[in-house]
Amino acid sequence: MTAPLGGAPADERAGGDEAPPTRLAWYTLGVLTIAYTVSLVDRKLPFILADSIKRDLNLSDTQLGLVTGAMFAIVYATVAVPIATLADRTSRKRLIAAAVFAWSALTAAGGLAQNFWQLASTRMGVAVGESVLTPSGHSMIADLFANRYRARAIAIYFLGGQLGILIGLAVGGWINEMADWRVAMLLLGVPGILLTLLIVFTLKEPTRIERQKKAAAEPSPPVLQVIWMMARQPTLIHLVIASTLASAASGGLQAFLPSHVVRTFHMGTASIGLTYGLAMGLAGFTGVLLGGVVGDWLRRKSPWKALGFVGIGEAIGVPCIALAVLAPSYPLFLVLVFLSHTGGSFSTGPTYATLQSLMRSSTHARATAIFLFCVSGMGLAMGPLVTGMMSDAMSSMGAQASLQTALLILAIPKLWASAHYMLSAWCLRRHDRVAEPAPGGERGEAPI
Repeated sequence: MTAPLGGAPADERAGGDEAPPTRLAWYTLGVLTIAYTVSLVDRKLPFILADSIKRDLNLSDTQLGLVTGAMFAIVYATVAVPIATLADRTSRKRLIAAAVFAWSALTAAGGLAQNFWQLASTRMGVAVGESVLTPSGHSMIADLFANRYRARAIAIYFLGGQLGILIGLAVGGWINEMADWRVAMLLLGVPGILLTLLIVFTLKEPTRIERQKKAAAEPSPPVLQVIWMMARQPTLIHLVIASTLASAASGGLQAFLPSHVVRTFHMGTASIGLTYGLAMGLAGFTGVLLGGVVGDWLRRKSPWKALGFVGIGEAIGVPCIALAVLAPSYPLFLVLVFLSHTGGSFSTGPTYATLQSLMRSSTHARATAIFLFCVSGMGLAMGPLVTGMMSDAMSSMGAQASLQTALLILAIPKLWASAHYMLSAWCLRRHDRVAEPAPGGERGEAPI
């Protein structure tokens, strides 16, 4: 089998790349999906509570952007790399169990915050805990699911996030209206603490693919070497740029669209949380599922077409989100947000499946963490912060719809991201065309 770009060996497991997933694989994926659901509940909860937190703690839009974006994402991305190095060398199950307990307890503690810095410190603590899950979880999925099933498995994992968004927005908004934002954070931190017990007593650590090799396993490469392996691959370079830009736009939109609805349509958080959360959750569910299923189908035929499909989905969201921000009615706003978020969610399965397939098993957790460092540290961190700063700056100059204008500007990085997804597809297609022939005269398998 042709080695992936950068010299990483292709997957080797019993039954090869055609082996169907075992029941253990599906159960592990189920538990990881529940954990990701809980993490997104805790991560997105402040978005629906933003205006209540702003009034109670007397914050600016810039400070809201820091709490919901920059402070969380920078810590999340920075800690993910050393945590992933640990995950590549020790028990991922134990790391995940400890992380779930930590971030859930800190979410609840956020409800006790009395000022900006106290709230910010709890959110940074949540970021440290959540930084463990995706690199460790992706590493486990890559060991349990053969290459042809991997995009689908990762898509299912990320479907939990869409359910988490729905629960966080709907339940958080309802509790906020019935009580207040503090009670919402206290109550929604509890499920994760209980989930810790399920992980500790039922989840099994998968056998790493590298340990199954006949030859002695080669030493796990250092982080700088992993970065170099990724940097040598144009496909991954464009994927990082595209995902960073898309993450910046998505982060700014998700952080401030609920506030836009409150200020434009003058609705309560309970009704916004339910309707907007349902639209976002269903859109994400549809987009991630389509991205995983269609991505797996396209990858079997022509791997580069899966990334082209992602680029098309991102492009669909550009006019939709611009029209949504300008929508004169809330129902039309929801329809357009649904279409935009559906197209933007195509990327999840194909992007991470491509990343995992181009890197060797012993680097999966760190490759994911490095990817998240770029996407979250530069994208998700900057999106909400820059959006809040633009809103405050235009408001200080007397603009009547400063937040609306700031949200409109976010269509630009979405269009830019679409172009880089297309370039990533082109790079992968170009490599596929020059792949060396396999013995017998047939073309070798593309490195994906």
